[in-house]
Amino acid sequence: MGSCRFSAREFRQENTPRISSLRRILLELKTLKMEDVDAEFGPVRKSLQKVDSDRIVQDASVDHEQQAFLRKIRLVTGDKALSKSHSLQPDNSRNTQEEDNQKSSLTVKRSRSGSDDDTSSSHPKSAKICDPSYSQFQLHLLKQLNNSLPADSTRLPSFVHEASKEIERILKQAIIQKESHSAILVGPRSHYKTAVINHHISLLNRRFGQQFVTLRLNGLIHTEQAAINSIAYQLESRLQKLHGNRGSDFQISAGSLTEVFEKILRLIDTTTVQNTSASTTSRDEKISVVFIFDEIDTFAGPLRQTLLYNLFDMVEHARVPVCILGCTTKMNVVEHLEKRVNSRFSQRVIYMPVVKTLKSFLRAVEEQLTVDIPNECAVQWNRNLKNNLQNETSGFFKLVRNNYETFRSIVQLKNSLYGLLAKERSLEAVIDGINTCKSIYAYNQNQLENSLSAKVKSLSDLELAMVIAAGRVSLKTGDNVNFNLTYAEYSDMVKETNKRMPIIPQATGTSLMLESTLRVWNKQDAKNVWENLTDLDFLAEKGSIGLRISALAAFQASNYHTTGTIIPFDLRTYQMQINLQELRRTVPKSSIYYSWTQL
Repeated sequence: MGSCRFSAREFRQENTPRISSLRRILLELKTLKMEDVDAEFGPVRKSLQKVDSDRIVQDASVDHEQQAFLRKIRLVTGDKALSKSHSLQPDNSRNTQEEDNQKSSLTVKRSRSGSDDDTSSSHPKSAKICDPSYSQFQLHLLKQLNNSLPADSTRLPSFVHEASKEIERILKQAIIQKESHSAILVGPRSHYKTAVINHHISLLNRRFGQQFVTLRLNGLIHTEQAAINSIAYQLESRLQKLHGNRGSDFQISAGSLTEVFEKILRLIDTTTVQNTSASTTSRDEKISVVFIFDEIDTFAGPLRQTLLYNLFDMVEHARVPVCILGCTTKMNVVEHLEKRVNSRFSQRVIYMPVVKTLKSFLRAVEEQLTVDIPNECAVQWNRNLKNNLQNETSGFFKLVRNNYETFRSIVQLKNSLYGLLAKERSLEAVIDGINTCKSIYAYNQNQLENSLSAKVKSLSDLELAMVIAAGRVSLKTGDNVNFNLTYAEYSDMVKETNKRMPIIPQATGTSLMLESTLRVWNKQDAKNVWENLTDLDFLAEKGSIGLRISALAAFQASNYHTTGTIIPFDLRTYQMQINLQELRRTVPKSSIYYSWTQL
């Protein structure tokens, strides 16, 4: 390969314009004085770094105008940044150095003195550090309110002790003695039905954890098919955790409902308790299966009840011990069961007692809020709690009495104490909050906002109009409404309102309506609003509210739901959950629909 070489004459001819411009710049630089350069750019310092070709190429790729603009922006992050920015200024550098020294000495003094203001501004978390005694008390009481303490440290209210003993006996017979049982717990919501079961399950799990598995289902979450899949998944995972039985020979959740239960029974039969004793029988070696149903009444619906039938049949005929415990708020849940299901149920119904007197309610509150740990803060808390519950003029006593006269819910009272205990950093502040009850009243006020009256304030104009129209139809027809009647009432009320709108006469003899007239929405849009009102619990479909007072009422409700898919949507009957009088007190008088709240 040949090389290209240029002579000096050819190079000068090609680069003559560039060389001339460089010469002109050099002449201008010679004429400038260094004082002018210093005044324009500041003192010029000698570079301590060597300049190479790579650095020159990198410098050419940088946008110097943008970099210069960014350098003009000062970022101040603290005293150190301020001191550095002052030190970079050329003028009066001695004064800035002295000021920096004074600031540094002041910061050292502040850090040594440990003042509260400085620590709270720079380290907010360190200012909230409380003593270890209060931290231990606070953590224990929060766990106690949340029912997350160990089982041996948990105390159940005294009014549920009789039901608790019965549940304990059933669980011990199923887990230890390998017997099959079924029972249903009936009681108001938040009255320790599930809490009692979980308490005894936790106690038995410590000694007999390898002898039983627990399967949990909730009627508000699971349908029948979802419950079957959940049973299969929970059973596989529990048995795998116990003895490594993966059930790899077959898929449990595949097939029909009967096949799935056969596979579940087969999987249970293949796993036994690891017991080396030779005197045990074959049934004693089996693992007990405990089913815990929350809202079991939802599975006792009017359609098929196949899940309950198979489970209760397992209790009667399975070769493994099976225990079924259901929780419900329906007093007559047994009347909802089909004949074939009822014949396999053991008819054991445990009623959870309720608090009947204020004295027993106060005793239950004291039992649930008393802290039993060797702690000074716990002793002061217990003393103050007892004094407040005995003093009828105290704010906390009035709060407890108000709870007894309205909800009778210890759980609601415990929930109202979460915020007070979590945010306060000293026992004195907690005791003061209990004495004044300000945060507890604020919590209760916030909880009461989640009501139908509060939901009315959040409705759109069309939703509010449909609710008021349904209330008018309910008052006219006697608590039964449907979509057709409500839409007809809504259309009539809009037309009547538009008739009362002022009319502006025109010179041409015609009249001009104001633009504020109401629009009559079509039926399809109103149907969507009707569904939203149903989801917001303003409307309840017939047959889904209240308790069935007899088997005949349950049968009628069942037939209605069975044919509910045949009845057109427009003709389905609903009941209003808020009446017209309540709407009149809730709807603001400035609303254009306020006049509709009166017949």
